[in-house]
Amino acid sequence: MDFEFPRGDTKRFKFQLKDSEGNVLVLTASDQLYFTVKDNARSTTPLIQKKIGNGIVYSNGYYYVTINPSDTNSLDYKSYGYDIELKSDGIVKTLIIGEITLTEEYTFATDE
Repeated sequence: MDFEFPRGDTKRFKFQLKDSEGNVLVLTASDQLYFTVKDNARSTTPLIQKKIGNGIVYSNGYYYVTINPSDTNSLDYKSYGYDIELKSDGIVKTLIIGEITLTEEYTFATDE
């Protein structure tokens, strides 16, 4: 999944976790789910990171990730890589790899 939106805007997207038979999976309390944005795949510093319960919420069979204006206000207009990773019972699984492109904005937070 790739996204393009103006820097400083709120972006919310959803996805489902399903098993091999197509059944929707709900995480247990010990499972960890991460959404991480970096400058590129070789970077060691996350620019944005959301976790289940802190930026990732579950509702009606979907997991929702919200990127807030403050998450992108200081980033450059360009493309960044991201992934969504699940850690469960000692297994680490990258579920989605994609790209976020931040486009120009005209009303800055300082203008509001």
